[in-house]
Parts: sequence; structure tokens; C-alpha cells
Amino acid sequence: MVDQMDGRLLDDASPQFKPPLRNLRSLAADGAYFPQAYSSSPQCVPARSSMLAGRYPSQIKVWDNFVGIAGVNGSSDDVDSHCVMAFSEETCRKFARKQRVKGTFIDALAASGYNVTLWGKMHAGAGLHRYPGQIDAWPFHGKRSPKAAMEWSRALGLSPSQYVPALTTRDDVPRPAADPLDYLTTQNCAELLDSGLFDSAVPQFLYCSILVPHPPYWTNSTYLAEVPGLGRHSLPHWQPKAKVHPADEYMSKGKDLWRMDEASPLKVHHLRKVYFSMCIEADQLLGRILDAFRRRSSFDDAYVIMLGDHGEHATENRMLGKNSFFEAAARVPLMIAGPGIARGQVLPDLTSLYDIYPTVLDMAGVLPTVEPVGESLLPLATNNQKKQRDYVVAEYHSVYSATGTFMVRQGHLKLLAYAPLLPGMPPWAPQLFDLQADPWERDNIAWRSPSDVQRLMALLHQELDMEAADAAKKAFDKEMFLYFWYYATGGAQHCFQAMQKIYASFSAADAERLGAWLGKPCPVTEMLV
Repeated sequence: MVDQMDGRLLDDASPQFKPPLRNLRSLAADGAYFPQAYSSSPQCVPARSSMLAGRYPSQIKVWDNFVGIAGVNGSSDDVDSHCVMAFSEETCRKFARKQRVKGTFIDALAASGYNVTLWGKMHAGAGLHRYPGQIDAWPFHGKRSPKAAMEWSRALGLSPSQYVPALTTRDDVPRPAADPLDYLTTQNCAELLDSGLFDSAVPQFLYCSILVPHPPYWTNSTYLAEVPGLGRHSLPHWQPKAKVHPADEYMSKGKDLWRMDEASPLKVHHLRKVYFSMCIEADQLLGRILDAFRRRSSFDDAYVIMLGDHGEHATENRMLGKNSFFEAAARVPLMIAGPGIARGQVLPDLTSLYDIYPTVLDMAGVLPTVEPVGESLLPLATNNQKKQRDYVVAEYHSVYSATGTFMVRQGHLKLLAYAPLLPGMPPWAPQLFDLQADPWERDNIAWRSPSDVQRLMALLHQELDMEAADAAKKAFDKEMFLYFWYYATGGAQHCFQAMQKIYASFSAADAERLGAWLGKPCPVTEMLV
């Protein structure tokens, strides 16, 4: 598994730049490649938790990067120890009772006799660190964290002051992957496979996940040299600001990237090249694991799944990172190879991370512990049997979004819908894109295709209670902000100064707005210098 790899980089039907990802293309040639695969939520913890639990993020109440799955193997009493360290046992049990997660597919495999080994980034909680191996990126933090407080106070609609972005990169890092565990993961997974892990009479599940190409944007000359000339991909095409949807303007400003088009073109070009070189590093690290698999095992007797959690804007849409439902951030790589899967398949069916739960358990012949929202991809890959649903949905309720955002794609049409900013307010108008005619999503056709908007909106309502999901997350935001920022930083006495740690330009008017939202005072005190 990779983190933050744009799913279009392997899709030859997409106009996106194609860095040489030789190992992933080789794996795709050995099995079935799903070019139209989507994240269930374009952020690490909601995406990975949804994948592991087989449910939508709003169903399991995993909304952001600060609280993952609290319960261990479906329990609301036995809770993740990292959650307890970050908050308290009582708080984590409260999380678990609300989440009602019935375990992960990893727990289901272990309960059925599989030997489980986990290496690398997990970022989901659920007490999965109790299995052999070494995982990292604990999704439980936020107490007194300015970043978490910004997330939980998003209803205020505040943005940082806008500057021309610096677009910081490094191209001189000997081992550029930001998490040293990437190299340990690669080494240990390869050694396990070389030692004959899959020769055992005991069924095995091996999870190998790397952080790269997740930022920081670091690389070195070795990987940069692998990137061909970017040509027309050197700079993205940015929409005129007057045409940018308010949700996308809010997100770009929240990232302090609204003035991206004023940045040095050389810096934009270099950052994009650095990102593509990071994808090449990810490909080479995964290639070492795949080479070890091929040395001792065979696709005739073991399944291999490769996927990512979400994509990366790489300066498209005046953004970096993920968090939106533009194709850059929402599309993920996905391919599977193994027994009965014909080589060289390119399957255009729409798929999602929530299809992974039923797929893995189908491969293992293990019954799910919950009714999954997705479908097993095994019948599609082995028998060319079509999925029951010809659409995918996704949702996002986290940082840089002013309100709940929902996506549905069916065929070549993709709809983005928004919850009201405040109760009683009309929501932002939806966006509709024809991805066949407009793969860069520059032409919002919602206004001239009302019947398509209505039809796709009905599919969204069929899958998700959007209003209830948005209301639940906003209530969660207020509660978390109140207890783990407002009170934790000194309440009313220090509220104003504490908010200046999040927003340097936090003003008296902002303090009044905060007080009205929170129902607690935030009196103006001496400004921080």
C-alpha cells in the first residue's frame, strides 16, 4: 500500500503525466488493474479505517486524522492503547460505543486461523499494533494540537492570511522517504517473503505499507533523474479565480495556496517533478517486495493487492495534498493478481476502497462480521462478472472543508454535493463534471444538466444520510474543540491567545463568532507578538 499516490499516474486513458512506474505496471500486467478506483474519503485515517471496516466513514464515525477506530476487534470496552494515551480510557470507550465497528478484515482473518504480519503505515487504530510486525502513524492525537483545533473549528469559516506559497522542497536527501519505517518495511517484508513465509501450512496475511509519496516533498538526484521532461505538464492550468467554486476557494485558502498562480513557475515545476520522483521511489520500494514474492511464491497460490489511500494535487486546482474530490486527490491505484485472475486485464468498472474488505475476505473464504457497503472484486477479476452497482460514492468531513462534501460517480459523470454551512442556510450549489469530455474538471455543467444532478443526487441519498452525517460531524467538532482545545488551553482566560496560535490574524470579530458558535466566551486579550 502507498500513501498519497495520484491514481491517474497509471491510467493510460488519463491525460495526467505518466512517470515510469515499472514495478507497478509489471504487477498490473500480472493480473487485473482497476483504473477507475476511488478513495472512500480523501484523507489518511477516514480512508484507511473505512477500508478496514468495510463501511462508510460516517457509519463508523471516523471523520478525520485525529481519532481512528477506538475499539479493539469490535469491543467498546477493550480500546486501542494509543487512544488511551492520547485521550483517556473513558473517552476512548465513548468513541468506540459511537463508532460501533465490528472489527476489521484483519481481525476476521486472524480469527479464522490466519497468521497476520503487519509492516508500515496503518493509520487506523483498532488496536492493530497487537499483531506481529511494526506499524506506525497512530491516528489518536489532537489534545492541545493547533492543527486539530483548526479542524474542529472549521464551522467558523476562518482562513489564514494569504501569502504567495513558498513551495518548499528538498532534492538532496539520501533516503528521502519521510518515514524511516518505509525502508524497514521494505526490508522486512522482502526478508519474510524470501524466507518462505507463504510456504507455511498456516495461511498467511502480510501487510506492507509505505508512506512515500506522502509529503514532505523530498527526493534526491537518483530519483529526479528518472523523471522525464514534464513538457505540457510542467505547470497545471488554473481556473480563473472568478470561476472557482466557493468550496474549492475555501479549501485553497485554508491551505494558504490561493495565490499559487503568483508563485515562481520554476518552483511549481520543481515541486511537481519532486512529487513524481517520490512516486518513482515508492514504485522501486514496492518493487523490492514484489521481486521477493516472485522469487519464492507464485500468483497461482497467493493473492497480491496493491492500492493507495488517496491522491495528491501536486499544485493542480491551486492545492497541495489531498482533501478534495478532484480526480487528483480522489483517485487511487488499485490492482490485484492471484489464482484464477487472468493476466493483463484492465477493468473499467468503478471501484472504491470500501470494496477491499469484501474482496480480501472473499479471497480467504472468510465470512464478514458486518454487512459491507462494498462488493468483492474477485468475481469481476476471475469471471468478468459485473458489479451489482455501477457507481461509487464517497464523503469528506475533515480539515479545509467548511462543510460536509459528498461525491458520486456513475459512468463518466461525477457529482459533488455539499451540506449547508449552517442549519437553515441553503447549501452551496453542486458541481457536475463530465470526465470523458473534461478530465481536468474545468467545466461545471450542473446548471445545464439538472436531470443528471437530480438522478445522481438520488443515488447519494440512497447510500448516505448526508444531512445526518454532516450534523454528527459538526457536533463532534464542537465537542472535541471544547474539551481538547478550549478547556485544555485555559478556557476563556487564554482563548484569544490560543486561537492566535491557529490563525495569526484572529480578530475581535472572529472571537465574537467563536463565542456564538461555542456558547462560551472568548474575550479579546493582549495580542501575541
